[in-house]
Amino acid sequence: MRQQTLLLAVLGTALLVTAGVAGALTLGSGAAAAGEAAPDGQSVTVSADGSVEAEPDQAVVRVAVTATGNDSSAVRDEMAARVDEMQSALESYGVPAENVRTAYFDIRQERERTPSGGVERGQYVGTHAFEITVEDTDAAGEVVDTAVNNGADQVDGVSFTLSEEKRETLYQDALTNAMGNAETRAETLADAGDLSLTETHTIVSTNTNYRTYQVETAALGGAAAAGGTAVESGPVTVTADVRVTYNATVA
Repeated sequence: MRQQTLLLAVLGTALLVTAGVAGALTLGSGAAAAGEAAPDGQSVTVSADGSVEAEPDQAVVRVAVTATGNDSSAVRDEMAARVDEMQSALESYGVPAENVRTAYFDIRQERERTPSGGVERGQYVGTHAFEITVEDTDAAGEVVDTAVNNGADQVDGVSFTLSEEKRETLYQDALTNAMGNAETRAETLADAGDLSLTETHTIVSTNTNYRTYQVETAALGGAAAAGGTAVESGPVTVTADVRVTYNATVA
């Protein structure tokens, strides 16, 4: 099928294999130009999605170092010392320094209203949260243990995801699946409307979705209690949506 006009607007990246479709038949008349209807006015427009599922090749471990005290400087210093300890341990384990990224940092003083309407100031609470990218998904549990045994005192979960290179490859596959689904549905609509598809008129990539596999804190806590954190990965999905218009003639 010859393509006359191709418009691709890539809005994101994602993975999965499902299909959903909406379609429309358009009838009219007049000359055709770029972005207009076919020469004799007939066209079929459909929206479809395609997905790909794959095993992850990266894990993102989310941990935090927290501290409390009566002085903000003391809280900051305590967190800094424990962060240094954690980062050194992770580097010794084999996690590159650039794979340990600050996700959140905050030191605040707790405040509570008194029955008389005043404000009672309490301790300072500090949080330094990190996202640790792990290239070997099987090592995610050991990275959790390394962080917790060397300064971190909060685990917020693990996400299994994809490297940029693998994500882009699978996104292209998802687009291919979406186009196949779009053509199948367009042919069904054309047959129902006594039309015959002739060529692709326009293609727009309307949306993408990227779904990681999440392991929450509760699951990690149960595994750690057994003598070591074992984290099982699951599939990652990416979905691409397209909207396609096909020129058509009366069958």
